[in-house]
Amino acid sequence: MSKLGITFLLTVGLILTPLWAAGADTKIGVIDGMDIVSKSADGKRVQENLKKKTEELSRPAEQKQRDIAKMMADFEKQAPVMKEDARKRKEEEINKKIEEFRRQGAEVEKQFAQYQEKELAPLFQKLEGAVKAVAQEQKLDLVFDKRNSGLLFLSPSLDITDKVRSRFGP
Repeated sequence: MSKLGITFLLTVGLILTPLWAAGADTKIGVIDGMDIVSKSADGKRVQENLKKKTEELSRPAEQKQRDIAKMMADFEKQAPVMKEDARKRKEEEINKKIEEFRRQGAEVEKQFAQYQEKELAPLFQKLEGAVKAVAQEQKLDLVFDKRNSGLLFLSPSLDITDKVRSRFGP
Protein backbone atom coordinates (compact mmCIF):
# COMPACT_ATOMS: atom_id res chain seq x y z
CA MET A 1 0.00 0.00 0.00
CA SER A 2 1.34 3.45 -0.85
CA LYS A 3 2.19 6.11 1.71
CA LEU A 4 -0.79 8.12 0.43
CA GLY A 5 -3.11 5.18 1.00
CA ILE A 6 -1.80 4.58 4.51
CA THR A 7 -2.06 8.29 5.33
CA PHE A 8 -5.63 8.34 4.03
CA LEU A 9 -6.63 5.31 6.09
CA LEU A 10 -5.07 6.77 9.23
CA THR A 11 -6.81 10.11 8.65
CA VAL A 12 -10.17 8.46 8.06
CA GLY A 13 -9.63 6.32 11.16
CA LEU A 14 -8.87 9.36 13.29
CA ILE A 15 -11.95 11.15 12.00
CA LEU A 16 -14.36 8.24 12.22
CA THR A 17 -13.24 6.67 15.51
CA PRO A 18 -14.93 9.29 17.73
CA LEU A 19 -18.12 9.05 15.64
CA TRP A 20 -18.26 5.26 15.86
CA ALA A 21 -17.32 5.26 19.54
CA ALA A 22 -20.27 7.54 20.28
CA GLY A 23 -22.55 5.13 18.47
CA ALA A 24 -23.34 7.67 15.79
CA ASP A 25 -24.73 6.68 12.44
CA THR A 26 -22.00 8.08 10.22
CA LYS A 27 -23.20 9.06 6.78
CA ILE A 28 -20.60 9.45 4.08
CA GLY A 29 -20.84 10.88 0.61
CA VAL A 30 -18.31 10.85 -2.20
CA ILE A 31 -18.04 13.18 -5.18
CA ASP A 32 -15.94 13.51 -8.30
CA GLY A 33 -15.10 17.18 -7.89
CA MET A 34 -12.88 17.40 -10.95
CA ASP A 35 -15.66 15.96 -13.11
CA ILE A 36 -18.16 18.47 -11.73
CA VAL A 37 -15.87 21.45 -12.26
CA SER A 38 -14.41 20.45 -15.64
CA LYS A 39 -17.79 19.73 -17.23
CA SER A 40 -19.45 22.91 -15.98
CA ALA A 41 -19.79 26.05 -18.11
CA ASP A 42 -17.56 27.94 -15.66
CA GLY A 43 -15.01 25.13 -15.72
CA LYS A 44 -14.89 25.10 -19.52
CA ARG A 45 -14.46 28.88 -19.55
CA VAL A 46 -11.55 28.61 -17.09
CA GLN A 47 -9.97 25.81 -19.14
CA GLU A 48 -10.14 28.02 -22.22
CA ASN A 49 -8.63 30.96 -20.29
CA LEU A 50 -5.80 28.72 -19.05
CA LYS A 51 -5.13 27.47 -22.57
CA LYS A 52 -4.96 31.05 -23.89
CA LYS A 53 -2.66 32.09 -21.04
CA THR A 54 -0.37 29.13 -21.74
CA GLU A 55 -0.14 30.12 -25.40
CA GLU A 56 0.44 33.77 -24.50
CA LEU A 57 3.20 32.99 -22.02
CA SER A 58 4.90 30.39 -24.20
CA ARG A 59 5.21 32.47 -27.41
CA PRO A 60 8.25 34.50 -26.29
CA ALA A 61 9.90 31.39 -24.87
CA GLU A 62 9.47 29.51 -28.14
CA GLN A 63 11.14 32.35 -30.03
CA LYS A 64 14.07 32.45 -27.58
CA GLN A 65 14.44 28.70 -27.87
CA ARG A 66 14.64 28.97 -31.67
CA ASP A 67 17.20 31.80 -31.35
CA ILE A 68 19.38 29.73 -29.03
CA ALA A 69 19.12 26.68 -31.30
CA LYS A 70 20.21 28.84 -34.26
CA MET A 71 23.13 30.28 -32.26
CA MET A 72 24.23 26.77 -31.33
CA ALA A 73 23.96 25.51 -34.91
CA ASP A 74 25.93 28.50 -36.20
CA PHE A 75 28.56 27.99 -33.51
CA GLU A 76 28.95 24.29 -34.36
CA LYS A 77 29.58 25.22 -37.98
CA GLN A 78 32.06 27.98 -37.13
CA ALA A 79 33.81 26.39 -34.12
CA PRO A 80 36.40 24.39 -36.08
CA VAL A 81 37.78 27.55 -37.74
CA MET A 82 37.49 29.88 -34.72
CA LYS A 83 40.41 30.87 -32.55
CA GLU A 84 40.44 29.37 -29.05
CA ASP A 85 39.58 32.61 -27.21
CA ALA A 86 36.78 33.50 -29.66
CA ARG A 87 35.33 30.01 -29.32
CA LYS A 88 35.37 30.25 -25.51
CA ARG A 89 33.66 33.67 -25.60
CA LYS A 90 30.98 32.33 -27.93
CA GLU A 91 30.45 29.27 -25.69
CA GLU A 92 30.08 31.55 -22.66
CA GLU A 93 27.62 33.76 -24.55
CA ILE A 94 25.52 30.73 -25.51
CA ASN A 95 25.65 29.38 -21.94
CA LYS A 96 24.50 32.74 -20.59
CA LYS A 97 21.59 32.77 -23.05
CA ILE A 98 20.63 29.24 -21.99
CA GLU A 99 20.77 30.16 -18.30
CA GLU A 100 18.70 33.30 -18.94
CA PHE A 101 16.19 31.17 -20.86
CA ARG A 102 15.91 28.78 -17.89
CA ARG A 103 15.38 31.63 -15.42
CA GLN A 104 12.71 33.15 -17.63
CA GLY A 105 11.08 29.73 -17.97
CA ALA A 106 10.89 29.40 -14.20
CA GLU A 107 9.37 32.88 -13.97
CA VAL A 108 6.79 32.01 -16.62
CA GLU A 109 5.87 28.85 -14.70
CA LYS A 110 5.44 30.91 -11.54
CA GLN A 111 3.25 33.45 -13.36
CA PHE A 112 1.11 30.68 -14.83
CA ALA A 113 0.69 28.96 -11.45
CA GLN A 114 -0.48 32.24 -9.92
CA TYR A 115 -2.90 32.85 -12.79
CA GLN A 116 -4.21 29.30 -12.57
CA GLU A 117 -4.78 29.61 -8.83
CA LYS A 118 -6.61 32.91 -9.34
CA GLU A 119 -8.84 31.38 -12.02
CA LEU A 120 -9.59 28.15 -10.16
CA ALA A 121 -10.20 29.58 -6.68
CA PRO A 122 -13.77 30.80 -7.40
CA LEU A 123 -14.67 27.42 -8.94
CA PHE A 124 -13.47 25.51 -5.90
CA GLN A 125 -15.27 27.91 -3.57
CA LYS A 126 -18.46 27.37 -5.57
CA LEU A 127 -17.91 23.60 -5.45
CA GLU A 128 -17.39 23.75 -1.70
CA GLY A 129 -20.67 25.63 -1.30
CA ALA A 130 -22.53 23.09 -3.43
CA VAL A 131 -21.01 20.20 -1.48
CA LYS A 132 -21.97 21.79 1.84
CA ALA A 133 -25.54 22.37 0.66
CA VAL A 134 -25.98 18.77 -0.51
CA ALA A 135 -24.26 17.41 2.62
CA GLN A 136 -26.67 19.36 4.80
CA GLU A 137 -29.70 18.24 2.76
CA GLN A 138 -28.59 14.61 2.87
CA LYS A 139 -27.45 14.90 6.51
CA LEU A 140 -23.95 13.64 5.63
CA ASP A 141 -21.16 13.67 8.20
CA LEU A 142 -18.27 13.37 5.73
CA VAL A 143 -17.82 13.98 2.02
CA PHE A 144 -14.72 12.75 0.20
CA ASP A 145 -13.49 13.52 -3.29
CA LYS A 146 -12.87 10.15 -4.89
CA ARG A 147 -9.95 11.36 -7.01
CA ASN A 148 -8.01 12.82 -4.09
CA SER A 149 -8.87 10.41 -1.33
CA GLY A 150 -7.13 7.25 -2.41
CA LEU A 151 -10.41 5.31 -2.46
CA LEU A 152 -10.03 1.92 -4.07
CA PHE A 153 -13.71 0.98 -3.95
CA LEU A 154 -16.84 3.05 -3.72
CA SER A 155 -20.38 1.87 -3.38
CA PRO A 156 -22.46 3.73 -5.97
CA SER A 157 -24.97 4.55 -3.23
CA LEU A 158 -22.42 6.88 -1.61
CA ASP A 159 -21.73 8.86 -4.79
CA ILE A 160 -23.44 12.25 -4.62
CA THR A 161 -21.65 13.73 -7.64
CA ASP A 162 -24.86 14.28 -9.65
CA LYS A 163 -26.60 16.00 -6.74
CA VAL A 164 -23.62 18.33 -6.22
CA ARG A 165 -23.41 18.92 -9.99
CA SER A 166 -27.01 20.10 -10.04
CA ARG A 167 -26.26 22.49 -7.16
CA PHE A 168 -23.02 23.65 -8.78
CA GLY A 169 -24.74 24.57 -12.02
CA PRO A 170 -24.36 23.85 -15.71
